[in-house]
Amino acid sequence: MRRTALLLGSFGVLWSTSLFAQSTSAVTSASDSTGTPYPYAVFIAQVLADHPIARQADLIAEDVRSQLRSAWGAFDPTITAMWDQKRFDGTGYYAYSDIALKIPTPIGSDIKVGFERAAGTYINPDRRTPNIGLVTVGMSIPLGQRLITDERRTALAQAQAVRDAGEADRIAILNALVLNAARTYGAWYEAWRRRLIAAEGVELAQFRLNAVIERLNAGELPAVDTLEASLEVQRREVVRQEAEATYFAAQLTLTAFLWDQELRPVELADSVRPALIGLEAAELTLSDSESVAQWVSAARAANPSLRKIDANVRFAEADRLLAAQQLIPFAEAGVFALSERGTTPPVFDRATSEDNYKASLEIKSPLLYLKERGKFGSAGAKLDIRRAERDRLQREVENAVRIAANDLNLLASLVSIQQRNLAQTRLLRDAEVERFANGESTLLVVNLRERSVLDEAVKLAQYEARVAAARASLAIAIGDIRALPGVLGQP
Repeated sequence: MRRTALLLGSFGVLWSTSLFAQSTSAVTSASDSTGTPYPYAVFIAQVLADHPIARQADLIAEDVRSQLRSAWGAFDPTITAMWDQKRFDGTGYYAYSDIALKIPTPIGSDIKVGFERAAGTYINPDRRTPNIGLVTVGMSIPLGQRLITDERRTALAQAQAVRDAGEADRIAILNALVLNAARTYGAWYEAWRRRLIAAEGVELAQFRLNAVIERLNAGELPAVDTLEASLEVQRREVVRQEAEATYFAAQLTLTAFLWDQELRPVELADSVRPALIGLEAAELTLSDSESVAQWVSAARAANPSLRKIDANVRFAEADRLLAAQQLIPFAEAGVFALSERGTTPPVFDRATSEDNYKASLEIKSPLLYLKERGKFGSAGAKLDIRRAERDRLQREVENAVRIAANDLNLLASLVSIQQRNLAQTRLLRDAEVERFANGESTLLVVNLRERSVLDEAVKLAQYEARVAAARASLAIAIGDIRALPGVLGQP
């Protein structure tokens, strides 16, 4: 009996110590030093730097910037030159030379500088010039329609809005990529933890089976305990194989996000393991009312959906302003000073300007403004639609920020609670092991207690994995992925 008691006591102590040490490593990822850590922040930074979708997002932004440059082309100074000559039967009928520089201005006026010269026997009287040519300097000024805005200024304003919308699209594409990558990393982390927990569960069950067989051979346990221990090994082996398959799939899914600078796929080594550095529950920022208010305020300025709808509103405002201008009669005046080339006094000499100038005035107006009123009404309706959409979207974004902040706060609490749950189930398991060693419990109850430990460890891994996606969800709801670890400097 003394030998049996000693064997039971030493088996219980050995079992409890081994079980405690191994289950601790299964529960706390930081204690697992095997493999090469691949931190979450490093993964996200690599995805943003080299993933093809990130490259495509940059190309979209470049495309809209090119459209803006094209709109600026309406303000590009232009130079024209014309030479027309006719000579017949030895007679020079005419020779016209006309060179002009036109400089558009942002206020709707055009500055014009020109040189013209006419020579020959038969030339139009109104085109006659001095033999050395005539210099023209002046400008055209809108007096009614096009005074506040015109087609080219509207096109520029709309191109700027399109550029901002394109930039918002680029950020939205990157945000979606980051969110998908974060969720994939979290799934990979959870699969990795499940794999470790399942493997250690099999080891513990096998250790217990060997010990039970040894005690059976010594005549200290009934044969039915070996059946119970063997069945537990088989159960856990099924779980282990399922965890291996899940981890294999999760690792392949994660690998699909990895590319090098030459856009070649990158394979993930088998020795690489996840590491949630910077995402531990203790380092989470709790979503108190002040933080949430700051995040909501930041989302109003940074969320790409809101930035895009703001750009669409500006586009519609420019369209309506142009339509409003078309309700005003068209009137344009032109004033040009004239001077012979190379002579003095200069072109704008007041003593001679009253006798050397060209002036024009053009007025045009429809009588009923049917077309113009229709355009103005349509443009106004489109603007109201965009504004209503902006109000709706702003509320949705604010709610999304609050939901993401609440989820993150909840996860921080759940991780903390689950850590305590795991510690308590481990204590219950250890106590049951001691009772079994003293002959006061059964192997079935011990197995149930240990299954509870493994289940709680898996649940803790689930909560820890969800932190990665929750952090990404909050950053993307705000619209600024710089809030994520490791991606500072990203726009």
